Amino acid sequence: MKLLLSFITLVIVNFCPAQDTTYYNAVRFGKPVGKQLTWKNGSNDFYYHYEYNDRGRGPSINSHITTNAKGNIITQHITGVDYYKTKVDERFEVKKSKASWKNKFENETVPYKGEVYSNINGTPAENELILKLLKQSPTKKISILPSGNLEFKVVKEVTVTDDNNSKLSIQLIGFSGLGGPPFYTWYDVNSNFFGSLSDWMSVIKKGFEKNIDELLSVQKVFEKKFYTDLSAAATEKYSNGIAIKNVTVFNAAEGSTFINGTVLIKNNLIEKVGNSSFIKIPAGYKIVDGTNKFLMPGLWEMHGHFFMEAGPQMIAQGVTNLRDMGNGDELWNLKKRIEEDSILGPEINVISGFIDKAGEFAAPTGALINSLDEGLQWVQKYHDKGCQQIKLYSSINPEWVKPLADKAHSLGMRVCGHIPAFMTASQAIDAGYNEVTHLNMLMLNFFGDTVDTRNMTRFKLVGKKGNTIDVNSDVVKSFIQKMNDKNISVDPTINIFENMFTDMPGKIAKAFVPIAKYMAANDKRNAMTGGFIDDESYAKSYAHSYEVMKKLLKALYDNGITILSGTDGGILQHELEIYSEIGIPNYDVLRMATYFPAKQYNMLDKYGTIEAGKIANLILIDGDPKKNIKDIRNIYLTIKEGNIYSPKKIYQAYGWKYYY
Repeated sequence: MKLLLSFITLVIVNFCPAQDTTYYNAVRFGKPVGKQLTWKNGSNDFYYHYEYNDRGRGPSINSHITTNAKGNIITQHITGVDYYKTKVDERFEVKKSKASWKNKFENETVPYKGEVYSNINGTPAENELILKLLKQSPTKKISILPSGNLEFKVVKEVTVTDDNNSKLSIQLIGFSGLGGPPFYTWYDVNSNFFGSLSDWMSVIKKGFEKNIDELLSVQKVFEKKFYTDLSAAATEKYSNGIAIKNVTVFNAAEGSTFINGTVLIKNNLIEKVGNSSFIKIPAGYKIVDGTNKFLMPGLWEMHGHFFMEAGPQMIAQGVTNLRDMGNGDELWNLKKRIEEDSILGPEINVISGFIDKAGEFAAPTGALINSLDEGLQWVQKYHDKGCQQIKLYSSINPEWVKPLADKAHSLGMRVCGHIPAFMTASQAIDAGYNEVTHLNMLMLNFFGDTVDTRNMTRFKLVGKKGNTIDVNSDVVKSFIQKMNDKNISVDPTINIFENMFTDMPGKIAKAFVPIAKYMAANDKRNAMTGGFIDDESYAKSYAHSYEVMKKLLKALYDNGITILSGTDGGILQHELEIYSEIGIPNYDVLRMATYFPAKQYNMLDKYGTIEAGKIANLILIDGDPKKNIKDIRNIYLTIKEGNIYSPKKIYQAYGWKYYY
């Protein structure tokens, strides 16, 4: 939900802090990257300002709220720019027993009964007003507009000290009731905002920054409970074995199928595969009827940044294997917890060592280096940790790429990533890249090596000018041939650019269209906020550029370039739907998410096909995605390492329906 929680902000004329302003810092890696300010003008007039910088992105929001004598919010005006720097002008008002709100895709009026409006763009501290209303409520619940009910619980109270050793009692509040996991925020005992903490970035009262790690560890204890409970509820283990009979089996090595198959699973391995007429199912096996169903290897998410909250949805969407493309040390703990079955998530098979140059536009995770020597040391450290590859990011000095790549290759590691600013993809390939991350990085190759792509330029230049690229030109053909000659693979994450370039406010984002009727109301609303990253006057240019992107991806496929299916946080099933949409045959689309990832990392002895002796990572689908790729959405069950997971049970925990 986006209930006054979105991280955004702006400074505008005449929005000036008062003397009683409370200051908060937005902190990442122990360093301030933004701020939150709150102040009042009288007892019922509240002002909030929030901003942060994330590689040139980041919101800037001012929020002005007035309340009545009971504390009910009766007006709110939010202005500024959102995370992608697009204009924000959002309003809520209660007048003559009517509640009205207007944002970038809604313009509604309903009878007012004391509800709280769930805004699209707000600031972290604003929820203090809602908490105070909740504490006044006899039921400890409050109704939300446009829909839903919110409740709270005080789950922990601790005392912290600031830099001057002044003490403050604070409470961890869990909010729930809108479906899905509770979310947690820290307040003082008078319900004033204290901090919103996460591994990615924390917002905390100024002077208390030293408490972040300790408070976050306390918070995680409560956050984990939803996921450990869900793992227990959604996991089925059968020590005697599992038999899937009368099923169509996909041969990912060739892209073919055979019908009336039976697959036996014992412990975490595939035991036997063959025709149902010839395979005897041992007594005691759990029998799953696969009639009119399609059995294939589990999907590989080849561009993930795994966090605990994403795990259940990945399993429900059939993702059994994952390549992490950049994360913090917590990933290793999460990997262990997945292996212990205490949380849901795919096997994390490949971990990337993430390296960027320190600076204003540095990456939000990984090793931030100041010299080539530091980078070389980090390549070694990542190898020693068990990382299989190095991912370089946008601020890396182009002159460092070759020595870093040489070091990685000497250790048997692959090199992939963004193309550094002031460098082309062609130059990066010559310097040692094995793979290019994101399709926009290939598009930028044709705009030369003078482009500063550390910031939003890497998206907006492609959006505005990508339509000028002729995919059939000699220069494009020559570049693709170089990729082929050097065996360069690509992780296109094209779903991101569909969202950034074509999803407009007021319409369900295309990734969610096939499942919109199953979604909880708040999730469906969030899917309508639009991902478009620029002024809508550029919409046609961006749409045309996206069409060129699709043509380029098809040209890569036609010329034998290995395409690895990743999303960078999207829905993998939709990434595959786009591949099919641009004309890639469905059998190869399925192989891009099964066979080719395992082959790329020399793991075909364990994964990638349905064969005896391989790890039992499988998905059973209603329909036939080889004929109709949209059937990939109808996952009847997911099997990971011999355990059965029910997508329906997982979605129910989030307040969603399912196709059956």
